[in-house]
Amino acid sequence: MSVNVSLRNVGSISRYLWVCAQIRSWWIAREQRRGEEDEIWFRGQPDERLGLVPRLYRPKFVGSNEADIRQEFQSRAMQLLRGERMPGTKYEWYFLMQHYGAPTRLLDWTASAPIALYFAVRPTLDADDSAGGPDPAVWVLNPWWLNRRLRFGKRKTRVDGPLLPDWQEAGRYLRDLERAFETESDTTQKLPAAIEPPHVDARLAAQTSRFVIFGQSHDLSKLKAVGDEHCQILKIVVARKARRKILDELNDMGVRESTVFPDLTGLCVDICRKWEKSR
Repeated sequence: MSVNVSLRNVGSISRYLWVCAQIRSWWIAREQRRGEEDEIWFRGQPDERLGLVPRLYRPKFVGSNEADIRQEFQSRAMQLLRGERMPGTKYEWYFLMQHYGAPTRLLDWTASAPIALYFAVRPTLDADDSAGGPDPAVWVLNPWWLNRRLRFGKRKTRVDGPLLPDWQEAGRYLRDLERAFETESDTTQKLPAAIEPPHVDARLAAQTSRFVIFGQSHDLSKLKAVGDEHCQILKIVVARKARRKILDELNDMGVRESTVFPDLTGLCVDICRKWEKSR
């Protein structure tokens, strides 16, 4: 890593994108870039002190039964999907659960650096931007690096690139619902893995969504591999005082609530922010 590149106190989109480009150059040799191997993933969080923990493993959901959650979501969501494509596999249901807020072992990432920055700095409708608080952050991950560190099965097979939901290795992270009720463990896997979702929902497509699915470990940022010299997970800390400026710059780029959430809720958030007196 270059000593001339600071990952803290980033205060503009131009600086942020430059830092992202530097990270890519550290991780991926130009002569090795081809196709999807050039893709790195981003995750924006409002508090740089937060780790990388999926919702199911956060304190307020300790002791939750994942099989029961999946069963309730699928049985009750069917009537709400009228006129929309019905999920056809266990993973399509699972990705849909995650995007609408149900607790799962999935952690959201995106292939878009600007969208991740938006999630880091976006306020709630009632937020006071002038108030003090923690700096936001964007985590950056090389999914190829993550999955190359994983070993599956007795033969310890290396996985190149993000998993696809229909791969045998992906099946070890998410049991069929019938089998999930027969065991106390949600998965036999220990380490998290990068996985590519099918875009079964407009939000998934708009946000260029990617996921890390967790096994029995709870925080990606605390894994032993994250501390070694070849680690390809980094955190960019954004200056909180620059949040409003960055939001305005993102808006000029077309990254706003209604494009990240292409529905009526996103539209109304845009309208509220346009007319609020605090601007």
